[in-house]
Amino acid sequence: MTALFTAAIWAIMANMTALLPHGRLHWNMGRLLVLSSPVILWLVGRDFGWLAMVVFVVVIISLFRIPLGHMVRQLREKMRGHG
Repeated sequence: MTALFTAAIWAIMANMTALLPHGRLHWNMGRLLVLSSPVILWLVGRDFGWLAMVVFVVVIISLFRIPLGHMVRQLREKMRGHG
């Protein structure tokens, strides 16, 4: 039950963050949500199994596709610069 409640709060916070203007607060709240998602992913997987975990991963990727893509590009650039 804790996982369901936590995931629901996370989803509400994600939607409220999406309504914020694109400024420092918007991006910081987004980072907080991305960083908290593994904990919620673990809770959902523990309580509801791997299929629910996969659904939550799809939700995370769908919501954060642009920031995650940006982070992947930054990581690739850093790896190329040092390689």
